Amino acid sequence: MTIKPTLASLALISGMLISAGGHAQDTVTLRLHHFAAPSTPVQTEYLEPWAQRIEAQSDGAINVEIFPAMQLGGSAPSLYDQAKDGVVDIAWTLLSYTPNRFPESEAFDQPFLPTTGEATSMAAHEFATTHMQDDFEGVYPIAVFAHTPGKLHTRDVSIESADDLDGLALRAPSKTMNRYLGLLGAQAVGMPMPQIPEAISRGVIDGLALPFESAAALGVLDVAQNHTFFEGEHGLYTAMMVLAMNQASYDALSPALQQVIDDNAGLAEAQRIGQVMDQAEEKAIDAIEASGEGNMVYITEDSLQSWQAAAETATAQWIDDMESRGFDGQRLYDEATRLVETYTEQTQ
Repeated sequence: MTIKPTLASLALISGMLISAGGHAQDTVTLRLHHFAAPSTPVQTEYLEPWAQRIEAQSDGAINVEIFPAMQLGGSAPSLYDQAKDGVVDIAWTLLSYTPNRFPESEAFDQPFLPTTGEATSMAAHEFATTHMQDDFEGVYPIAVFAHTPGKLHTRDVSIESADDLDGLALRAPSKTMNRYLGLLGAQAVGMPMPQIPEAISRGVIDGLALPFESAAALGVLDVAQNHTFFEGEHGLYTAMMVLAMNQASYDALSPALQQVIDDNAGLAEAQRIGQVMDQAEEKAIDAIEASGEGNMVYITEDSLQSWQAAAETATAQWIDDMESRGFDGQRLYDEATRLVETYTEQTQ
């Protein structure tokens, strides 16, 4: 027997498929891929709550699945293209993983530029959305941000002055930091983050430059127990990162669901990620200090001359490089500096 649907029954079914907030109930699943360990604070304290907010505000119409540690395949430098090409819907990656592809972003790679993760992330987001719009063609940048300034961590040698870097093999996070550490006599080594613990344990490298929160999540602090800090407002280095969504995945959403993404993107999200990193950094440092196992070395402001002289040289060389490529490197560096100072004052 065939039962013909009535207009009333069709209306009821239609109503069941629409939530009170007006979102269609066919669930859209967005796959979010990144390079870091699942225990990294950016995942546990930011990405997971962000995904929960997206699901709640869309009334369950959007589901975000997070795949850490390159679980969906590929290498960390491929993450940006995975998002751009639609292999994944969203990727978190460092722009320095693809040297020369995002040249303007390198203004934030310069030594002794960053302050806090919060202020520097806000500066990075405004800088990127102002100066790098063409670079992000094909993706929707949910947030551009930067990590809390990195410190130096070594296994056997305690770095108490710039002279102590001479001859050390150190993992560097970017082209600019490779140059900077080289100017101080170190042998700069590039390698993906997941390879760091084994490399330092086996003595392939003597140490690395990394924030405490990342080093703790990687398990590096169990091996590298000498830690060098830099006193003063500006830390040693940072790196610009992006949480990027495939533009076609965004465009395929209904206007109501696009608004959910929009409401959880932008400068406020960059600030939120920076705050997460700052809090995680403090927590990791407090844990080491409480354990009494780490050797903490503080380079005071009046002992920074050698470090800063090399920084000025590295930045000048970068500015020259940028000018040879047709960019006004000085203007970009000055703008990055101005934005960091502006947001530092606003967040103090």
